[in-house]
Amino acid sequence: MFKFSFKKAVVLTTLATAGVAAHAGLNIHADLNFDSVASGTTANQYLAGLGLNTAMSFGNADTVYDDPIYDADGHLLNGGAFHWVDASNVYGNVLVKADDNAVSAHNVLWNDHAPILLSFNGPVDIASFSIQQDLSGFGYLGDKGNYLGFVDNTGHIITADNVYYTQGGNPGLTISASNVKGVSGILLSAGVSYDNMHLSTVAAVPEPNSLAMVAAALGVIGIFSLRRKDQA
Repeated sequence: MFKFSFKKAVVLTTLATAGVAAHAGLNIHADLNFDSVASGTTANQYLAGLGLNTAMSFGNADTVYDDPIYDADGHLLNGGAFHWVDASNVYGNVLVKADDNAVSAHNVLWNDHAPILLSFNGPVDIASFSIQQDLSGFGYLGDKGNYLGFVDNTGHIITADNVYYTQGGNPGLTISASNVKGVSGILLSAGVSYDNMHLSTVAAVPEPNSLAMVAAALGVIGIFSLRRKDQA
């Protein structure tokens, strides 16, 4: 028979409250212009220099199909739904790089015009976010494929919060959003480099089951404490 001990209750409470505490630590207020480091520095080294690397990271974004279908030769036939992941280990790191098309000074957030995933170390609520695309005027025309996306904790796009825009012919365009809840990452579309990022977040409200876990564990500790007093 399983016996629940006072020690186990303490451990359970410690783990549960640590999760909520970690949640509460993700209040981020940052303005990044990418010009305070040398060209060729990784974006995550730049974050480390600002003390932001424990809260978020830049990644080389890629898609993974939820339920891929292959033919007999192993070729992908129909990917269906997909989610976004950090594939920097495959494609390399996102860089801060000198570029004549930088909006301010000389550096941009550079990923060879591939998509970029800004990941948070826990769910956050976006109070405000903005970033400028480079001055090239290149990129895709029309809204198709151009969106500022927000991903949940499974890497899926929260489509209701997408911000659509046209890259081509809009040099230095500012893309922005506010009041987006339950965000684990921000997706920057492929096609251009980026500059002058502003971010303000607060930790997302802990999920009800996390709070319930803390309450239950505290309740168990209370029961054990009463029993110990009765036995004294």
